[in-house]
Amino acid sequence: MQSYHLTTSLQSQILSGLRISKELLLEEVTLLLLKHQLAEYKMEIMYFEKKYQQDFAAFEREFQSNSASFEIENDWLAWKFAEESWAYWQNLLQQAHQ
Repeated sequence: MQSYHLTTSLQSQILSGLRISKELLLEEVTLLLLKHQLAEYKMEIMYFEKKYQQDFAAFEREFQSNSASFEIENDWLAWKFAEESWAYWQNLLQQAHQ
């Protein structure tokens, strides 16, 4: 993969040619990265919902009421992390829309 080195002057020239300010570019890239994070966690959530044929709340109730295998416990941890991470990034997106 080829790497690039953009001087400040070259960056300014490119942004000017694209008719976009540094501030707007930073805002757009930040929103793009935020949406990428949301999509990553949503895909993981959907994977677990399909695997267990239920949402996280139902899965967690079953998990807490039964003794679980190592695999199920690992899935619970990963799914819980995905749910909490998705909620965190979703909250940031909502704040961005205010």
